[in-house]
Amino acid sequence: MKWTFLLFCFFTGTLAFAQSSYLVTKFEMKIKGTSNLHNWESSAYEVRANGNFTVTAGTLKSLQSLYLEIPVKTIKSTKGSVMDNKTYDALKASSNPNIMYKFDKLLSLGKRDNVYDINTAGYLTIAGSTHRIEMYVQGQLNADGSITFIGSKSIKMTDYNVSPPTALMGTLTTGNDVEIAFQITFKQI
Repeated sequence: MKWTFLLFCFFTGTLAFAQSSYLVTKFEMKIKGTSNLHNWESSAYEVRANGNFTVTAGTLKSLQSLYLEIPVKTIKSTKGSVMDNKTYDALKASSNPNIMYKFDKLLSLGKRDNVYDINTAGYLTIAGSTHRIEMYVQGQLNADGSITFIGSKSIKMTDYNVSPPTALMGTLTTGNDVEIAFQITFKQI
């Protein structure tokens, strides 16, 4: 009888803290930059993403994995197809069709009110060049059990071997600094 009870406690405890698989259900991403003539903004319209998170008793306990992939040619700018084609060329879309992020490590996870403060480390791949980055995001558990992450990250294009695009015979030059702002919602599968 004691062994049965101990086994029950062990498996119940293990299941209570088991990680669950999640897939993306909603996604918004803006890429913002500057040029010598005007600011510019592009949006990514497609993402493939999945993750494993532990939620216990309505509380986010940890992140075990997260993988995100954005097809470069689903990025569209407010400036039209000329800017889009310059972006695809700069990002080497023909040989590197996806921007990828792979979670590596949870650095910290805290909660204040209904918001989680999450610091992570992971690998960002752009135009075939991969760098380990640290990123702060805010997380929120939604009433339907989904999890939303909101954040932004500033990067330099040249860190990823991307030459800032030019146009109009070089009279329009884009700045090297880019901000990537995102909101992504995952639902348990």
